[in-house]
Amino acid sequence: MKRRIFISTGTATLASLVAACGGGGGSAPGTDVAAASDLEAEARRKRTTTSPAPAPAPAPATDPVQNTPAPSGSGYAFGSRKDLSGGRYPYGIQPNNFTAAQMDQRVGACYDAWKAARLRRAPAFYASSGIYAGQTISDGWYVAFGNGGCVSEGIGYGMLITVVMAGYDGGAKALFDGLFRVARGRPASNMPTTAGANRYLHEWKLDGAMNSAGGGWNASDGDLDIALALLMADRQWGSASGINYRQEAIATINAMKAVNFRASGEQYMPQNVSRTSDYMIGHFRSFKAATGDTFWDLAIARSAALVTTVTNGYSPAARLQPGFIYDPAGTPRPDNVAHVDGSGVEGLYDQNAVRNPWRWGTDYLWSGDATWGGFARDINATLKADCGGNPNNTCYQYNLNGTGASVRYFSTTACGGMLVGAMCDAGQQSWVNQIFSQGSTVGGGFSTAYYESELILLPLIVASGNWWRP
Repeated sequence: MKRRIFISTGTATLASLVAACGGGGGSAPGTDVAAASDLEAEARRKRTTTSPAPAPAPAPATDPVQNTPAPSGSGYAFGSRKDLSGGRYPYGIQPNNFTAAQMDQRVGACYDAWKAARLRRAPAFYASSGIYAGQTISDGWYVAFGNGGCVSEGIGYGMLITVVMAGYDGGAKALFDGLFRVARGRPASNMPTTAGANRYLHEWKLDGAMNSAGGGWNASDGDLDIALALLMADRQWGSASGINYRQEAIATINAMKAVNFRASGEQYMPQNVSRTSDYMIGHFRSFKAATGDTFWDLAIARSAALVTTVTNGYSPAARLQPGFIYDPAGTPRPDNVAHVDGSGVEGLYDQNAVRNPWRWGTDYLWSGDATWGGFARDINATLKADCGGNPNNTCYQYNLNGTGASVRYFSTTACGGMLVGAMCDAGQQSWVNQIFSQGSTVGGGFSTAYYESELILLPLIVASGNWWRP
């Protein structure tokens, strides 16, 4: 079922209208985008006759291990790079054509443009369930999706962005808290639950009045980002007053474990599929550090096994992954069967999978895990070869053989991922410099459209040295 229409643009002379489903897309200047990648929830709603696989029991809502770089509430002002040595991540490379101060200035300008275009004050709404049940939420914020409303994916992006930009933006905490209140004010309500887990998961889609518009289901990518952002908020501002960020983070982590994962560590969706861009390895490491729960090691190992099997079997040369992996009876393959998001391209390196090198490369920069760094490096190599070393010739979708499968333009969805993927390869310095320079130019490569803006702004934050672990 087609559900989204979005516009993809290239250079100033190229604009193409594309009908698509369930993914992000670019837009012509001044044009809102009704495109995202959180459609697993609707697919769950449509499948009502199949019981979920047994889920692991939630970990205790305690914090037995505090394995973080700094104590709670230590603060991490934008630009401080306080966990880095000489301003550099432990692994990989970073742009070297700008000073740190120049990169901060460019990222700040992109943030200002994103904030003006995408952050909106939520209308007051009544919370009938969840931790705010019986209250009217009058101080909420949301990341605008298309021409109205929001999705949990956008709320997660907004929370990650605002917690990192604290120190640059004096109002970042108020924005973060407002995003959080929208998430908790509209909890998911219509999926299998364990011990009230739904109250800590976010309804995947809301309309412009902040009413439920997603059937009561959650989407794992939004909640994964929300959980990590809450851990980061605990470090940034502490949890001693106001919102107990750490407690809320751990509650969300445990709720996702109970609802969105199998006991094997594999992410769970009723159609026997999982989305490769939801394999957020750096998040899983932080979840283990916060909870002491070794389940998250299992999640990392299972994610690596799925990516390795499908990449080796279906993209041995290009080393790309499909948006969704279909895994009936332990035989994983690209999803050309379930079509969980209705787009029909879930078996391609689609507008979901373009996030993979950003997610996996970011983990490599901190962990040095060669498996995930290798995946990210290989994706960049294929996409760079396909576009001939010209980022204006990238696509937002690719066939698994490495050829472009959409219109060509400066796709910030693809280029953001390539930027971080290239940072995993010491031989890609000039390419890293080129993408950072173009992508961080407001009025040039930087987009203010939904999805395109977040998927370049977050990688720019990473590339500038401003990403940190909670």
